[in-house]
Amino acid sequence: MKFNCLVVVFLIFTLCELAAGQTAAEVAAYKQMQQTCIKELNIAAGDANLLTTDKEVANPSESVKCYHSCVYKKLGLLGDDGKPNADKIFKFAQIRFSSLPIDKLKALLTSCGATKSTNICDFVYNYEKCVVKGINA
Repeated sequence: MKFNCLVVVFLIFTLCELAAGQTAAEVAAYKQMQQTCIKELNIAAGDANLLTTDKEVANPSESVKCYHSCVYKKLGLLGDDGKPNADKIFKFAQIRFSSLPIDKLKALLTSCGATKSTNICDFVYNYEKCVVKGINA
């Protein structure tokens, strides 16, 4: 379970770091996107605070897991049908993991993208776990 919390923290840290290089308007839009997902998913205030301040969420609930798919959707990484947009995910991953060789990144994303899940929340959550595990291997 500790690994799952690490994944949550890593994703939020990465997304916030991406936002740090953006303009003030883009950062404000990103923060608004976070709050919109938190409200849409009715995430408890304590968990929301942890999600937005790069802290671990112990025993992530289904809403916390769905937070990531909500953020992915708002970033345009998922279509309205919930299917991943491979091109956009790859571009996002290139920024996120800029020190990783392109061929290793492509192989990792392809492998992790084959993850089977019952719903989009589980898919994104499991995809994130797979990517982080692959990066750290």
